[in-house]
Amino acid sequence: MSDTPPIPRLDTVDPQIGRRAALVEAALIWEAIHRNGVRLAFRPEPEPDVSVVIVARDARHLLALTLYRLCGQQALAGVGFEVILVDNASSPETRALYPRLDGVTLIENDENTGFGPACNAGAARARGRFILFLNPDVDLMPGALAAMVAAFRDHADVGIVGARLVFPGGFLQESGAGFRDDAALTHPHGRGDPDPLAPEHAVTRDVGYVSGAVLMIERGLFEQLGGFDPLFAPAYYEDTDLCLRCHQAGYRVLVQPRATAIHYENATSAKREEVETLLDRNRTRFRDRHRANLFAQGPQPRPGASLDHDPWRLRVLYVDDRVPHLDLGAGLPRANAILNAMAGLGYAVTFFPNYEADAEESQRYRDLDGRIEICHASGDEGFARLIRERRDVYDVLWVSRPHNILFVLQALNAQGLDPRGFARSRVIFDSEALFCLRDFVTEAAIGGHAVAADLAWQAEREARCFGLADAVVCVSPAEARVLARYAACNVAVLGHALAPAAASPDFAARSGFVFVGALGREGQPNVDSLDWFFRNVWPLVRAELPQAELTLVGEIADTIRARFIRDGVRITGRVPRTEPYLDAARVFLAPTRFAAGIPHKVHEAVAHGLPCLATPILSEQLGWPEGTGLLARDWRDPDAFASALIRLHEDAALWRSVRDEGLARIRAECDPSAFRAALRGLCEAQTVA
Repeated sequence: MSDTPPIPRLDTVDPQIGRRAALVEAALIWEAIHRNGVRLAFRPEPEPDVSVVIVARDARHLLALTLYRLCGQQALAGVGFEVILVDNASSPETRALYPRLDGVTLIENDENTGFGPACNAGAARARGRFILFLNPDVDLMPGALAAMVAAFRDHADVGIVGARLVFPGGFLQESGAGFRDDAALTHPHGRGDPDPLAPEHAVTRDVGYVSGAVLMIERGLFEQLGGFDPLFAPAYYEDTDLCLRCHQAGYRVLVQPRATAIHYENATSAKREEVETLLDRNRTRFRDRHRANLFAQGPQPRPGASLDHDPWRLRVLYVDDRVPHLDLGAGLPRANAILNAMAGLGYAVTFFPNYEADAEESQRYRDLDGRIEICHASGDEGFARLIRERRDVYDVLWVSRPHNILFVLQALNAQGLDPRGFARSRVIFDSEALFCLRDFVTEAAIGGHAVAADLAWQAEREARCFGLADAVVCVSPAEARVLARYAACNVAVLGHALAPAAASPDFAARSGFVFVGALGREGQPNVDSLDWFFRNVWPLVRAELPQAELTLVGEIADTIRARFIRDGVRITGRVPRTEPYLDAARVFLAPTRFAAGIPHKVHEAVAHGLPCLATPILSEQLGWPEGTGLLARDWRDPDAFASALIRLHEDAALWRSVRDEGLARIRAECDPSAFRAALRGLCEAQTVA
């Protein structure tokens, strides 16, 4: 069961109350602009990235709020934009705002031409590569424009991008939308959810359509598609129709949750009955036009997976201890690479953290692909709910670490399922690192001896459930050999995905030593190794190199920090990026006395052109000969360890030789394309009957 504190929720209020409060605020903004003689001045953009097209039909107060917010955010937008305002025969009271606008292209229609035709008129005046159609009752959150533009850059074949829309007061309006063959036809995802930041709404995903309240499209594609179809004038379903035609032209429609907007929805509509009449009429027109394309081609979205527009995508459920960030160690950087590679392969990935997840959405996604759904850490109850709600949804079940494998099996069994009854195609167990090997080595290191029979017994016990999987993944060939000997399972090796740095500082531009790793708990291999190092080696190094400095990078407990403070030692704690520290140091320190798996931190350091001084256990796990990326010295000989550390720091020729051999080995063993190919083979292989 998770011991993570509850995820804080927003203190949301009913949307009707939220609208009333927003209308009061909008009226106050209107009065302040006029009474204080304020001008809304948009900065001129000779070559704007985005043309923001706003169609206004009265609702003067909300229009003032929208323009006021947009003007105030120009410096924070991240992209250059122009504003094109199309007035659809508004009252004189609304048009009284226009003389107070600077830097806005204004089009004033003598009659209400309807939403689509007015948008087309505004788009005809656009100069940006992208057009953002923005309702006059929308408040964009900071960075939304840049995030939407980034979606076109970061994802292939994107034609339209929409935003996560939130009602005033905090309830979710929608995070993209899809279609079902029922009376409603269109179904906004998550509408009415009181938690707009729930994990399922935080994912960048393909959708059937996005709302025209905040819809960005490349100008060239908009022109190619002929703009909004006047068939749907004066309003409703023209945005949905445009998205379907975008799909039919071979382009994708995405929702980008990094772009969030408060939408007051229908606050500009005078009569709800008129809205319903138009919705019914245009729903029929839309259904008549697109029924065959929507419901007569290919499989329909599966129950429980309706947020995903593409029914052909491979769906993966991945279970591990916690959200795997690169700065955490303990095998989590490898999980980070696997998840990001899965997203890059186009899989629809759900990640379930069994014990711990970042409370804030921005932290959860700080180094993970935005297309990955990251659940809250909710332990037994949360996983049981996921099984109930998404049975027969996932093609692949991937579970990392033996204790999580046991947890998943017990949870499935409680609902009368086994792994193959839950996953449609493949079951993958990732041993990540064999604890039996680490325990065996620890016993030998600390106790002075270890019994082979104990290793055999522990290996068999650890692997007792592995036969239920289609494949069991190990991080190294050595561990694969152990598993092949003691467990009846199909063993595969999946190591690390790293590419050598394009350029890294040479010997003369570096100095000192660096250690990277989590130091959050007593008894961890990292803490044990530094305790030994500071007690036996560091005094010898400082005696020879009085100015030498060792930097410790990574999460560290306060009691451990206090113990490691000494002359020449700098402690950074957790940092967002380790690259600056790897590029500054001359030697990477890895004095590990016991561990399992392949040390990702050594791979990462060597990939950055940083030679390593390590213990034999790490060099054996890597399978690298002496002088290839590292020098290896036994921790039982502190003098030899210190001497090698000093020599690697001072001998430029040796340093460059070790670096060059290590970079060659990284290219051969950690090639990201080979990593992706191996991962694809594991997830997409056909099950043998």
